[in-house]
Amino acid sequence: MSKIGLKHVMLFSNFFFLGYYLCLFFLYQSFLLISLAIILKAVGMNLFWPAFHTDFCRFSERDHRGRGVGKMNVAWLAPTIISPIIGGWILTTFNYSVLFTVVLVVLFASAIPMFLSKEIHIIYSDSYREAFGRIFKRTNKKNNLAIMSNGLEGTINSYCWPLFMAILAIGYETMGGITTFALGMAAFFALYMGRLSDRIINRIKFLNIGSILTSISWIMKYFVVTPFTAFLAQALYRICRTTASIPFQTLLYEKASLKGTETDEFIVYRETILNISRSFFLIALAGLFFFVPKVNLAFIIAAIASLGFMFMGVPPKTLRKLKWRRKK
Repeated sequence: MSKIGLKHVMLFSNFFFLGYYLCLFFLYQSFLLISLAIILKAVGMNLFWPAFHTDFCRFSERDHRGRGVGKMNVAWLAPTIISPIIGGWILTTFNYSVLFTVVLVVLFASAIPMFLSKEIHIIYSDSYREAFGRIFKRTNKKNNLAIMSNGLEGTINSYCWPLFMAILAIGYETMGGITTFALGMAAFFALYMGRLSDRIINRIKFLNIGSILTSISWIMKYFVVTPFTAFLAQALYRICRTTASIPFQTLLYEKASLKGTETDEFIVYRETILNISRSFFLIALAGLFFFVPKVNLAFIIAAIASLGFMFMGVPPKTLRKLKWRRKK
């Protein structure tokens, strides 16, 4: 990010995502491509997301940050509303080769806006030791718990929930339809919640309510046994998760922005703790499934992790001082 700029880092990440999908495309030729695919995707994600979050922190307006987060979520969700059902239809009608070809075309198209925006460079000052040292700072203890909880819950939703639907023998088209409807509900809800987040002074209570509702929705997912109940549970989950994620992301970006020139260092710290916790969690989850092969056990873990979102609601000292001065 320091040497080639935020936009070029995001653009550069596309080549690793391209390699990831090519590995999946040719997976039938060698089982070893699975390992290469994992490495390529990991590098791509670790290039794209720190640059994206840093860019958003620096250019989002503080007074309208909740609305900005809401619009950003809509921008993420809008294309994914139709993509699951399209992907399900392609797999049912054609095969994985056609699906991956379509994905590659979309991937190349996504790089076009990068050429139309101005490049921004940052000054990153942390050494490797200082970057990892941020994890162990006492002031970051609650941030660690919040980020770890968010990462674990998101991992279960990304990997265990689709696997669970496959075990229930839900077809590709039905699976795509369930995901499409749930994402549609979330996109509709996200913009409203973003505006509401800016109007509500106490975002912390807003976050707490969303965390509890998300936890309840995971418990309901545990009892899913049919495609229809999966449909209802996922729709409810998406609404509850949006209620939690808008204030969570807003508070995260607010904390990062308050770091001033250390915004990028805070974002890298966030990515570090997020990925370390995911790694150890997936290893532990693999061990759990080896002895107890019941995927929906992970949903109970997700319900507990959802309550950890509330740790993000502890405001930094700088923000407390600003609020105190305004009241005074």
